[in-house]
Amino acid sequence: MRRGYGLLALLYLCTTLADEMAGEEEDTLESELAFGAQVVQLDEKNFEHLTQAATGATSGDWLVKFCKSSVQRCSRIESTWTKVAKQLAASREAQGLPRINVADVDTSESSWLTKRFGITSVPVVLLFKGGVMYSFHGGGFSVERLIQFAERDYERASRMLVPPEPHVATPHDQTFLMTIGVVAVGAAVLYLVDLILLRYYKYQQKKAKRAARATAAETKTE
Repeated sequence: MRRGYGLLALLYLCTTLADEMAGEEEDTLESELAFGAQVVQLDEKNFEHLTQAATGATSGDWLVKFCKSSVQRCSRIESTWTKVAKQLAASREAQGLPRINVADVDTSESSWLTKRFGITSVPVVLLFKGGVMYSFHGGGFSVERLIQFAERDYERASRMLVPPEPHVATPHDQTFLMTIGVVAVGAAVLYLVDLILLRYYKYQQKKAKRAARATAAETKTE
């Protein structure tokens, strides 16, 4: 009887360990599939560099959500967007297809991007693919619909060529402009100082001439 209890306990222990190992394998598989599938934070400084949206070059397709933290609907789909990134990566990996990058833009901090893509209200989801941007319309922002849009349904969506990137001053540009401004101000100050000194010297010369004439007149009088 005791042997029976011992066998049952051993069987239970083995089953528990097997379940734990299976769970760990699933977690490991999920983390491997989701590697690099985190939501990328984009802004005016790194958008074009990372996405290469206007050129359609080598960084792949990008599914980008434009949102603002103060908008309630944006906050509601925040967790959905994370699920989209992971499940889309897993789906593409399983099919042996190139990954679709998933990203997020805070429009309150990227006014130039908002103007560039004509965004007047949020949330907005755009797929950037081969120099063309496709707009997600209709239905709720469910994980399934967003993944279908990224993989297939974009073909039926409204589209337009990606607008060219406006020039946004980089830190180097800002430093250069500040240097030019300081030099210009310095040159203006030197110019004003030079004018003041020139007038001062002319005044001194006239004063010296008047003094010389007065001295000469006094000498003649004597």
